[in-house]
Amino acid sequence: PPRALFILMAGFVQFLLLMMTTALHRDSYARLALRQLIVTAGFYIAELAINQKTYVFMEQLLPLIRQMDEGGLSAIASMNTTLSSPALTLLYAVTRGPIYDMYMVKLLCMGCYCALCLLAMYAGERVKLGWRTEVLLTFCQILPQGFISAACSAQLDIVCLLLLGASLACLFARRPHPLAGAILYGLAIAMSGFALYALPIYVLLISDGHLRMRHLAVCAGVALLCCLPAVLAGQGIGAALLSLVRANFSLPTYASGSPSLMSLFPRVAIEEMPEYFILKQLPALDPVTNFSPYYTQAGYTMIMHGLTLAALAMYVLLAVYLARNVSMPVLNRALALSLGACLICPGATASAWLLCCMLCVLAILARPRLRVAACTVLFATAGASVYAVSA
Repeated sequence: PPRALFILMAGFVQFLLLMMTTALHRDSYARLALRQLIVTAGFYIAELAINQKTYVFMEQLLPLIRQMDEGGLSAIASMNTTLSSPALTLLYAVTRGPIYDMYMVKLLCMGCYCALCLLAMYAGERVKLGWRTEVLLTFCQILPQGFISAACSAQLDIVCLLLLGASLACLFARRPHPLAGAILYGLAIAMSGFALYALPIYVLLISDGHLRMRHLAVCAGVALLCCLPAVLAGQGIGAALLSLVRANFSLPTYASGSPSLMSLFPRVAIEEMPEYFILKQLPALDPVTNFSPYYTQAGYTMIMHGLTLAALAMYVLLAVYLARNVSMPVLNRALALSLGACLICPGATASAWLLCCMLCVLAILARPRLRVAACTVLFATAGASVYAVSA
């Protein structure tokens, strides 16, 4: 029965998380048991929202799933979305499972979220937090941003974040694994162009001799290879390749819950204004004809594209500044770089902020001087993530 299959699959995801906890643990068995208990409780809390259907899921993700139900993988070619073709391919593969498609996608996102929390725990061990490592793991597991993005909205950007975090963990481990890190980074780029904002880190590693140019070639090859299923399904090669940077240059998705610079500007179409969702519930009102747009479509598009290019230039300057300022602590630079990436990426969803939020939790525990700034970012992103549920 579907209920038994869901319990079995949820148990399998939990088993993988416990195995990952064990693999990343290097201390006493008592602390291992405590960490496994925290992970189990966090995964159970996330499962409480398995039947929650948010606005983002119903209006953005579910229509894509229904199009693929009717047209198969070939429906990717006609989709209007900020998701890349490899991400849509993953969505298609996951939703072909034996249980309800929403449950399948949410299990994937919840598993990735809990695994990302474990990577944050691993980072806490690297900076020698001691007993505060368990506090870090607990706080990451109960972040409202993660609960809403993964358990409620099932936003696929969290898969990209997990791959990116795993890649960085491989590169900054006590025994680095550059090839594994390069492959994982290529997969992260394939899932979302948001991972491209981490490219300055890999360039810096090349300049320091920890990576070679062939590793970046491996990243590019893996990302291109992930586009192959969409191309075989009928999508053009150019369209499949351009989909890798949709998140970087596309217009921001309505109700994404991402507090980026692009969200400061109102949308031009009434169908994408917050008021429309409320007004359309009253047939007596005619919001389309009685609502004046802020800009013309052409003017709005020019403003957004210009702002995107200007923000990208500012990000490059930020990356150069952080690379030259070697006296700044590594955590400070990582936090500044992730915050800049989240602010300027127009296609980033609320789940893209999870990596920055976990760095903020780490900064609160490890860097007292950063506590006020980190708490400000956490509160801001927590409020923004709720918007996608209540829109």
